[in-house]
Amino acid sequence: MKIKEFITISFLLLLIFNCSKSQNNDIPISELEPFTFSTPEKQGMNSDVLNNAYQKATSLGFVDGIIISKNGYIIGEQYFNGFDKTKPHNVKSVSKSILSAITYFAINEGAFNVNNKVLPFFPEYNNSSLDTRKSTITIQHLLTMRMGISSEFDDNYNVYTDLYNSSNWIKSTLEFPLKNAPGDAMNYNTFQTHLLSGIITKATKKSTFDFASETLFKLMKIDIDSWEQDAQGYYFGGNSMFFTPREMYLFGKLYLNKGKLFNTQIIPESWVNLSLTTSTNFSNLEVGAFKNYNYGYLWWLGEINKYTLFLAYGYGGQLIAVFPDIHLIIITTTENKVTPTNAANQEVKMFNFISENILPAIK
Repeated sequence: MKIKEFITISFLLLLIFNCSKSQNNDIPISELEPFTFSTPEKQGMNSDVLNNAYQKATSLGFVDGIIISKNGYIIGEQYFNGFDKTKPHNVKSVSKSILSAITYFAINEGAFNVNNKVLPFFPEYNNSSLDTRKSTITIQHLLTMRMGISSEFDDNYNVYTDLYNSSNWIKSTLEFPLKNAPGDAMNYNTFQTHLLSGIITKATKKSTFDFASETLFKLMKIDIDSWEQDAQGYYFGGNSMFFTPREMYLFGKLYLNKGKLFNTQIIPESWVNLSLTTSTNFSNLEVGAFKNYNYGYLWWLGEINKYTLFLAYGYGGQLIAVFPDIHLIIITTTENKVTPTNAANQEVKMFNFISENILPAIK
């Protein structure tokens, strides 16, 4: 056989092999294509177990949407109760983790740094009647829930409702009595992140909505469909953003990929790592199957079934659960117009649902 004929035949065989191979492959992963799809089996998960999980979600009644992604591929997507991939959902306190990312852009533009004190941003509310310890509150304290005020539900007292029903959320939060000295203890309270939204607005001279839309959301190619405001016009820092589950998925993917999306480094890896570094030293705390949890920069850190995860966690079971070691992302949206007791029950059920109905699908 002549060399030229051999090369031609070899080339044709290689072309046939590659064409045959591509036909058997999944939709190829591209950083420029945000949504790539595969089957559970091709990504090492059991479709029968996941189909049973969707049936379980139906029986729970309050689940509105589920996305499961493995190895960069969406391998499951189901919607319930009239929702679909295009319908936005109130993600509740998932908004906090998104606000953490927005905060990076304000820092990057030189608007402030994490060590800046909070009170100078609000001179209209800074007066001699304030506890003098409040002058030491920093932006980092807001990012880690350590400004010192009580948790949202403290000693059977609904602090959240008290502040929410006030006529001025920022003023009321700054005036709220300290339970701990700033920096001493982590007390989860959404109105700390509302102060952060107010600071972003004041420092950038743009609403938090506009600033986020021009920076983070533009780079992620998503939009925020709705966002609650207070009586003074500040957007509700850490609550009540509306996104579709697919937009939530992109946010989880952004952090799983260390700040990279669309082949672009949107957020530095250093900020992602800092955000996912614990600022607390809790031990043996759990919410259902979500165990040994701690807190970073507005992200929850912990484990389910011994798998490490970081978590954007919203009222009633709105979740962006990212398991970095196994390249797994789970998005859930649920009914959120429920009482605090029902919301807590739903959250336990959702963590148990992940533990008992999704993670067992891993082969």
